[in-house]
Amino acid sequence: MQIRDQPVLTEVYSDAEQFRPKKDSAYVCGLFSEHRVPKIHTWEADSPDVLVARVIDQQTNEITVSMKGGVSTVPLRSTTHLKDFWCVVNRQSAYLDITGLAHHVWAPLLKSALSHGTRLDVVYREPMGYRFSITPTEGEIFDLSERITGIAPLPGFASLRDPMVITSVSYPCSGSRGHGWHIYWSKFSRQGRRSSQSLASPVSVWSILFFTYLGNQSPLVTTKAWKSVRFATANNPFSLFYLLGDISQHFPSEQLKIAPIGTKPHALGAVLFALTQPSRVELVYDHPLRRKDRTQGTARVLVYHVSVFLN
Repeated sequence: MQIRDQPVLTEVYSDAEQFRPKKDSAYVCGLFSEHRVPKIHTWEADSPDVLVARVIDQQTNEITVSMKGGVSTVPLRSTTHLKDFWCVVNRQSAYLDITGLAHHVWAPLLKSALSHGTRLDVVYREPMGYRFSITPTEGEIFDLSERITGIAPLPGFASLRDPMVITSVSYPCSGSRGHGWHIYWSKFSRQGRRSSQSLASPVSVWSILFFTYLGNQSPLVTTKAWKSVRFATANNPFSLFYLLGDISQHFPSEQLKIAPIGTKPHALGAVLFALTQPSRVELVYDHPLRRKDRTQGTARVLVYHVSVFLN
């Protein structure tokens, strides 16, 4: 089966230090304990024309942003306040670095930026590896999250309808360059407990990676979903975008609920797809509480030209 990766629309930096934002742009990023979150000061002094907005606190319904020498609070479920944020940024082009931002934070920021007309690129920094569990069990190979805080729609992507559920499922591959595959099924998983808590009847959409097989043996066998396989490149949001488009065409009368619990690039692909079909798609997430130092090092920096892609 051929994997559709075109159009690429991605800049790849093998050396993270080579990446520099364009002149007169804005750079929105988060603060986190992981090593791969960007050390902005390495290029900020050389780029005084780049406006840096740091999300210094991420709460369930709001974020705190440090920008232009001041600190402000931005509600995540207010279209007006999100629009005001980008009005204050006031740059025609911007980078949204999702590496250190939770899904419920970067997804509404991305949606509001595009609605505001900002030319947006999304930055993602691949890790060199992931933290393995010291007591691995089936479904608990990696030690990535402390707990799950609850399944809920992502801000700005909720629906009142009763949709069919499609979920991306994956385990990260330590030291990989993101060319793994991902499983899709009708409920939630990346760590096994995330699937077991809410697995329902499967849909015929899958994508496979060794760790995903290993960590989800029981639901794979129980649902017999291993018989149906689809592929999407792990670090390519556009690959997933096209795959979701193919799936939606097979179920033209269904409302789709997509749970982006694979890689962040796959979550980005799900968000982009939801933006193109807002009447059909709801994005839901189980909001895990991430462990500190869950990854090791930075591999490559990927810059996705999402505005160009959607246009």
